[in-house]
Amino acid sequence: MIPLKKSASFKISVDDVQVNPVIKYNHDFDDLPEEDEKPVKQNGHSPLTNGIAKLNKNINGAEDVSDEEDFVPVNIIQGVDWESVNYKVQNFEVEDEVTGLAVSDEYIVAQFFMEPEIHVFNRENFTLLHRLTGHDYGGQAVQILDHILYSGSKDFTLKSWDLKSGKMIQSVQDHRDYIQCICVKKIYMPALGEEIMALASGGSADHMINLYSTQESGKFKKRFSLQGHSGWVTCIEITETMVISGGKDSRIKLWDLSTGDLLQTLEQDAEITSLSLYPLKQGYCVFGDGESKMSLLDLSTGTTIHMMPNTLIGTGKYMRSSKYHDKNVDNFHVCDNGYMISASSGSKFVKIWKIEKYDECVMKTDVTELQILRDHSDYLSVISVHKNTIISSCGDGKIFLHTFPEGEQHYDMLRNYERNSVAAVFQGTQGLAPSVDKCTVVCEGKLCKVGKTGLARSSSSFQVNFSLSKSTTASAVGRLFVPQTITEEDSEEDDSSAEFVIEYVTDSDQEDDFSDGDEEW
Repeated sequence: MIPLKKSASFKISVDDVQVNPVIKYNHDFDDLPEEDEKPVKQNGHSPLTNGIAKLNKNINGAEDVSDEEDFVPVNIIQGVDWESVNYKVQNFEVEDEVTGLAVSDEYIVAQFFMEPEIHVFNRENFTLLHRLTGHDYGGQAVQILDHILYSGSKDFTLKSWDLKSGKMIQSVQDHRDYIQCICVKKIYMPALGEEIMALASGGSADHMINLYSTQESGKFKKRFSLQGHSGWVTCIEITETMVISGGKDSRIKLWDLSTGDLLQTLEQDAEITSLSLYPLKQGYCVFGDGESKMSLLDLSTGTTIHMMPNTLIGTGKYMRSSKYHDKNVDNFHVCDNGYMISASSGSKFVKIWKIEKYDECVMKTDVTELQILRDHSDYLSVISVHKNTIISSCGDGKIFLHTFPEGEQHYDMLRNYERNSVAAVFQGTQGLAPSVDKCTVVCEGKLCKVGKTGLARSSSSFQVNFSLSKSTTASAVGRLFVPQTITEEDSEEDDSSAEFVIEYVTDSDQEDDFSDGDEEW
């Protein structure tokens, strides 16, 4: 790591304050191609037609000297362009706080926190199609497979429903407490040489996993009860050979799908809050934890690799950290083309990330924060990703849909990796915490220090306030509020204070004049 050459207080006098756009273009737009219909603006931006915009002037205002300079090079990425700012936002209201979401091409299914009914909406026009009655309480576990809906509830029951008719198909009560999560999949089992449908449910206080075989009609039959967790079972994944479960006991367990036997128990350094197969590299799964970290798990060796993200600290400015959100990573989705969407119940924001260099070596996997969706007015309760749409909800009783483009001109987000940036490091009892300079870190188990030091909050929590004084130059005073410790998930507030060091880093050899800081902690 290059040693810091200078440090000073975070009060900077500048002659001019300019805001760089998130996206930089090589040329100025004068004229777009004429269309029969005026392009519809989405999220304040006009979509480009055919991925090419014709330009009449270059960046200096001079006329083009060749035909090649009249066009922006075509750059259309494979799959959904989650990096685009040209996304469409829709929302509609529901009757209660949504804690469970399931989405298909035809339906949006909402399960509520307290309301026992499950509501089924039309995917296109958001009209209410069915009110599914049968549960005694609400819940947070719903999933669609074909036209069948499976739901788990706080009434300890697991049910299946026909979404075409709105009628219940089957109901069982094999748990002794809340059903915390479910997973249902069609999988091909090499041992049987055929495709089967498997359903698994995870309980809270009973610490139990029930495994079922299901039919296309929606009927299901219990095969095994898997016991071994000492905490709530928070997430389940099913592969061709295994059931993978994570819990609040900070353990990930691997179970044999055909026999129900426990294959391996893998100790982690924090409670597991979300888990999924990793589509970018075979033989791995990815999980989020209670310390807001995200990690890769090698299913063959049991090795856990923490992914240290490049976190936004300003427009195009990044700092390496260990935290994806302020609290638990409760929901995430990894896309086949290298993008990731994540959310936390301790945040109002949905975040979009880009995963790079994963095809070279797993230890070179580099995650970068791209943009934050800030449309919700309350803390998020659930998200779901279906094709090119992020469906999310919070405590305000609204469901938002963010639909991203496919097959359009792609522009990379502005990234600035210069060392002329502001850095914040934690001042603890052992001195300054070591800075994060690696994109991945191998977990050391219970003694792992990743996530225990460094920034106590993620990018969306920084409150940077600017006050301009009346003088010949603009004086920008920045106040950065960062708590001392990471609070427990059941804690309401954090009134603690801590000592921090704010450093303005520059590679310049010239002396810079900084006035005394006006920091507030």
